[in-house]
Amino acid sequence: MKQLWIVFALSFLLLAGCSSNTATAKRPADGEGLYKFGCLSCHGENLEGLAGPPMTDMKAKYSEEEMLKLLNNGVGMMPGGLLSEEESKTVTKWLLDK
Repeated sequence: MKQLWIVFALSFLLLAGCSSNTATAKRPADGEGLYKFGCLSCHGENLEGLAGPPMTDMKAKYSEEEMLKLLNNGVGMMPGGLLSEEESKTVTKWLLDK
């Protein structure tokens, strides 16, 4: 019976440690940090493109309004809503200044 309680206690501790809520983790507030948080895995660390297209020279390709629409609604394989509307504005301004 004592062994059962030990297994139960260890299981509880393990499960409690695995249930941390990452949704409440502090998200970056700057454009570069938000890019790294939500875009880097597909568009590359240096904006060079990986699974997604390169994000270089965006000012020549899109207006601010068009960029916001792409980020908020998604396009092709890129889903929309990865960032909040305010975060999308921050990333858009950062990308257009690159």
